[in-house]
This record gives sequence, C-alpha cells and structure tokens, in this order.
Amino acid sequence: MTRPTPSYERPYAGLTVLDLSQGIAGPYCAMLLAQYGATVIKVEPFAGDWGRALGKRVGAHSALDLTANRGKRSLALDLRQAAGRDLLARLAARADVVIENFRPGVVDRLGVGYAAVSATNPRVLYLSVSAFGQTGPAREKPGSDTVAQAFSGMMAANRDAAGKPQHTGFLAADYGTAMYAFQALAAALMARPHEARGRHIDVSLVHAVGAFLAMKFIEERLEGGPAPKLNAPAGSYRTQDGWMAVTLTKEAHFPALCRAIGRPELAADPRFADFALRSANLAALAPLLQETLATRTTAEWLAIFEEADVLASRIHDFSSWLDDPQVRAVGLVAEAAPPGLPPVPWVRVPGALHPPPGDARLAWPEVGEHSAQILAEQLGIDEATIAQLRRDGVLPP
Repeated sequence: MTRPTPSYERPYAGLTVLDLSQGIAGPYCAMLLAQYGATVIKVEPFAGDWGRALGKRVGAHSALDLTANRGKRSLALDLRQAAGRDLLARLAARADVVIENFRPGVVDRLGVGYAAVSATNPRVLYLSVSAFGQTGPAREKPGSDTVAQAFSGMMAANRDAAGKPQHTGFLAADYGTAMYAFQALAAALMARPHEARGRHIDVSLVHAVGAFLAMKFIEERLEGGPAPKLNAPAGSYRTQDGWMAVTLTKEAHFPALCRAIGRPELAADPRFADFALRSANLAALAPLLQETLATRTTAEWLAIFEEADVLASRIHDFSSWLDDPQVRAVGLVAEAAPPGLPPVPWVRVPGALHPPPGDARLAWPEVGEHSAQILAEQLGIDEATIAQLRRDGVLPP
C-alpha cells in the first residue's frame, strides 16, 4: 500500500504510531502526532485507559481522556492472554513509533520492550515515558504529576503567602513531559531517513520538569541561595470587581505603573528605586498598590494601563478565557460533541494547520472502537479469526 504524501497539514501522514501509554504524558504526546497526520493506534484494556475514569466520567470519556486521545483509533486487548500479547508484538513489529509509559520492566514482561521490538523492527523509534527514567536507583519507583512537581523543585518555586509549597492547579509536569517527548520524537523522525537503526528515547517526568525550571537552578546558584522575586512588584492584585496581574520587565516600567495609578511618589521613594530594593521591600509596596487598584474595575484599569503601556492582564477563569474577544477572533478554540456528550471546547494545536470539520483527527475513540479494523488493516486478520478472538476474550465482545 502506498504511503500518503506528507504535507504541511499532515506532515506525519503515513506514519504508524503504536500508543501503549495511559494517563496524560504519553497519550498527549501521541495525540500531537495524530493531529499532525500520523495513524495512532491506542492500545488499552477492556475497561479503558485509566485516564478515562479520572475526574467526572461521561460515557466512555473524561476531560483528561478528551484532551489526550483526540484523533486516535482504539484497540482493546486482553494482554493477560498469550494471544493478546502476540497481537501486540506483531503490531509493534510494523510500527514506526512505539510509545509506552509503564514502569521500567513491564513492557519486557509483555514481550514488547525495546530489545524485543527492535530485534524485529530495527528502525523503530521507541519512546519510554516514566516518572524517574529507565536507569538509576529510582527507576522502579512509582510517580505522578504531583511527585514530579515535588521532586523537581516546582512546588518549592510555587509557594503560598505563608510559604507553603503548592502543587499547580493543573497537570504541569505531565503536559510539560508530553511536550518534551513530542519534541524528541519530532527530532528523531527528522533524522530517521538517514539512520540505519531507530533509537530508544527515554523521557522522564522529573527530567522534563527540571528542564522546564532550568533558569531557577542557574538563578539559585548565581544568587548563592533562594533568589529574590525577579520583577517586583509583579503579581496578582484585586480590583473592584475581580483580579488582574501586573508585571514589569524593565526598570522604566515601574515609574510608568506609578504614574498610571496616580501614585508617582512611589517611583521617587528610595525603598523602591530598583528591582532588588522593591523585592526587599515588597511587604511595604504591595499593600500600597493594592489599596489603589481596588478602587477601579478591572476593565477600567486595563484601559488605563494600555494607554500607559503597562504590562497587565485580566486574570481569566477558564470560562471567561473561552469568551475573550482575542481568543474568539483568532480561532484558538473549536467545539465538538463526542458521541453521547454535550459539545466540549478543545484548544487547537498551536502552529498547526487546523483540521476541517468532520476530519477524523477531531474525533475521540470509544474503548476498542476500531479493534477489528486495526487488526484487519495492519495484520490482515480475517473476520472469522476476529470473531474467534472475541469468543476467546482476547478482544472485547
């Protein structure tokens, strides 16, 4: 069968990806490949990827699943059975990319570790996503987004007013790992036509979060300890009707901010003469700014700050962001209704050419929805054999 020709809309057309991962980090990476045109076969148990049940589940889907599995095809297999493991190995032998996020050693027991797959498929690009990596003393430890944020220092950099380390309000470690994993695969796919063999790509949550925080490690080393606030008095301030963020990137921004709020005397105060002094005296400065900012609405301040070229933004919640005129004007979000669900918003992939309505990349698979088609197309298995696999419990009934 002739492979489709890649294009800017589908640069990975013709690429077959076997996605054995569950949750977010591995699946979101595979979803990005699907959005760029790859055929992504998601292998999951009969009950589905555990991400389908995390949070509120509607039918076969949850918010996590809808985020991470758009555009894939689902194959449900019972990998406890030898026949299920054999089918998986045969699919891995034909794939261009294999993605897994089990603890190290599990895929070897399933017969689809890198050594086994590369023996029959030497040019495979094999991505392993784990908490701590494939080697080292912590390789077999369980991990999660929260564990990675704690281990890598992200929570230490995100403290509340009392100094307590905080987890971010979203899965920053998982999504950051997915991005680094996609980047690593994209680079490897560029080189693959010129290489005789594929490679095993090892991406861990703790490494990805560490890379994301790279500046903080250097900053602390240069400071000789915990760094002061970088751009004081940047932060969140309550307005008359909500919250807004104000920030500065140059010394000239502070006098501009003071003039805009009608407090020019603050810029002349020697306690607030530069970033370092403002950081040291933030406990005195922040209440003065807050007192003034609470006297007007967010919209009023945004208009004033725009005129004064002060860096500021409304602090959106998730609903108000979707309704923001800029978000709507440039088409950042589309909506679609998975079977049995109300329409849900999904943020288009930045920089990608967006699929048109009705494109398969905009659909979400039910558990095992494409099992028969995948086995027929990929392995040439006939209907009678598929029916027998269903009777044997290798495939769902």
